[in-house]
Amino acid sequence: MIFLFILSITLFIFARVSSDQIIGMISLCLFWVCYSFPSYAYYKYMHEEVKKYKSIYKEFIVLEAFKDVFANIHYDMNKGLNEKIIRQTHMIDMGDKYTSNDYIHGNYKNVNFHFADIEIIKENKNKNNKRTYLSTIFLGQWFIFDFNKYFSANLQIREKDFEGAKLGNSWFFSTDYHKVELEDMDFNTLFDVYAIEPHDAFYILTPNTMEKIKELNKKIPGKLLFCFINNRLHIAIHNNKDFLEPKILKKIVFKEEKARICNEIKIIMELIDILNLDNTLFKPFTS
Repeated sequence: MIFLFILSITLFIFARVSSDQIIGMISLCLFWVCYSFPSYAYYKYMHEEVKKYKSIYKEFIVLEAFKDVFANIHYDMNKGLNEKIIRQTHMIDMGDKYTSNDYIHGNYKNVNFHFADIEIIKENKNKNNKRTYLSTIFLGQWFIFDFNKYFSANLQIREKDFEGAKLGNSWFFSTDYHKVELEDMDFNTLFDVYAIEPHDAFYILTPNTMEKIKELNKKIPGKLLFCFINNRLHIAIHNNKDFLEPKILKKIVFKEEKARICNEIKIIMELIDILNLDNTLFKPFTS
């Protein structure tokens, strides 16, 4: 039926145009066919070549840079952090599409860490519900640090004006979180703090720790989110960029590029060092 419909439309058009116009239409169609197929083939070829290039780059430059700095490195450029793990933090609107890659697991100063790039996209409709457009809720890096010592705190810290992390009943499975005002007024100006038990916020967010978080806020571009939950610290950086990506149109000098990657991954050391994540507060009890 579809074929007959298309054929009837074609015959109708040809019946109403002159022979010169028909020749012109055929020539135009042939031009687009001859142009489109080679262009598509070239695009597909280049796409595959870029994938191969990125794979080699990440195996021989990114992975080697991590191995030089951290212990017990496991890297998978095609794997990311499981969506369920992020969702269970209740830190952020999960939108309609979640993707993650460049998963890295390693150890620094006896602190285990997990890291990946994450992108969360939301589908929006205009007032008439006739047109859909996409908006980015989160694009950046998500870090998870494992603690050796058990703690039961459920604490959320988010930088103000980060709409993707806005708290509300529709985004939280639990409404048990309470907003906490701390003694540091500068900290209250920069961050919103929520906890199930307010005293947990005062126990973890000591004056020294708040100073460290403010230091990170000055040092790291992008919006920051912190979450203490399930014996882990989650730190998310919404900076609208992918991490550890090669510059496709630039000639690579191995030593220079490896130095650039080493400089980028310093952020992991800074998070652990500045926040003193290896201190006794989060280490096991010893007898």
